Amino acid sequence: MGGCFSISLSCDQVVNQASQCLCVKQSYIHDLEENLSALEITMEDLKARRDDLSRRVKREENKGLRRLAQVQVWLTRVETIESHVKDLLCVRKTELQRLCLCGFCSKSLKLSYQDGKRVFMTLREVDVKIRI
Repeated sequence: MGGCFSISLSCDQVVNQASQCLCVKQSYIHDLEENLSALEITMEDLKARRDDLSRRVKREENKGLRRLAQVQVWLTRVETIESHVKDLLCVRKTELQRLCLCGFCSKSLKLSYQDGKRVFMTLREVDVKIRI
């Protein structure tokens, strides 16, 4: 007679992981308009912080102090992010026109997903820079 054994696997964890992944990917598309608006507002806050810091740095430099390398790196990164955000906001209308059914669907799902993910990731990056 042969040996008998059974393996018990819980599909709950696999289903939960898959559904979370799909929900995140869908939210890139569904929340695109909201994320673009948030990105625009958050970038304005970051630019205001940059401008305030630049004024303080110039004031200190006029007193004979040298600019810290850390400050210069931060300012350079903000400029890079600002350029990236401008590019994203310039194509905003095109990205939103691709959406249909209140953002639950897209005429080009792959492009909408990529654009939505880029906007979301940039928004996170801008948030991080504001907190520094």
